[in-house]
Amino acid sequence: MNDPMLARYRNSEFLQYMKDVLELVNANDVDVLQLTSQRDALATLITQMDDLFQQEQGSGITQELIDLDDRRDKAFMGIKATLEALNYHYDDTQQSAARSLLFNLNNYGTNIPRMNYQAETAVIDSMVADWETETDLSTALASVRLSDWLAELKIANAAFNDRYLARISETAANPATSFYSIREKGTTTYRELVAHIQAHATLGSNVVHQDLVNEISVLARQYNQTISLRSSSPTEEVPVSDDTIVQNGDVNAEASQS
Repeated sequence: MNDPMLARYRNSEFLQYMKDVLELVNANDVDVLQLTSQRDALATLITQMDDLFQQEQGSGITQELIDLDDRRDKAFMGIKATLEALNYHYDDTQQSAARSLLFNLNNYGTNIPRMNYQAETAVIDSMVADWETETDLSTALASVRLSDWLAELKIANAAFNDRYLARISETAANPATSFYSIREKGTTTYRELVAHIQAHATLGSNVVHQDLVNEISVLARQYNQTISLRSSSPTEEVPVSDDTIVQNGDVNAEASQS
């Protein structure tokens, strides 16, 4: 049976996967299948997760973080794309300046906009400091005329960090069960349900149990394929650890994943 890569699912994917499993189970007579208590436990957690997900998605600061992260990503990618283009400039001075800045930029990582929020903020701060204080880099920056771009990146990054800290304060002032903690319970409850289904399929005589095993296996494979395709994309990174901050559009227990 295919095992879902639950730790790699975004919150929205995790929640929808659990809903899909519940729907497959509920399409049958759970009393006859002797799955009532396991089904009910999962259904209860799905309701809790759904409520938390909707609440966290509704945070105004959360949306600000998404917008500000997009703003700084655009500034960063604009700078990088310009420098890459200048690698082909007919003027040697322009080429050399662009290569120096690109070398420094790439030393911080090849996919900085896809780092988790905290890491991206720190990397951009460090890179900006390099370009503003190191003589050869500040000279190169002036040569390629990207000072305005760098200023935009610096402003956007600072604004993002300000709202990020505001989100932390908001969360601390309103302690509640995090989506991440419910995910952990949901994972355990899901596995208990599947274990019961598999046990009945192996030891019992009701063919519906094996049908359910097959259906959940196919569902898991389809979700896993989505994750695999996303992971192979150069612009996507697996989510990161939980601090109740939105990542890639979800209020995400940063399980590994802007």
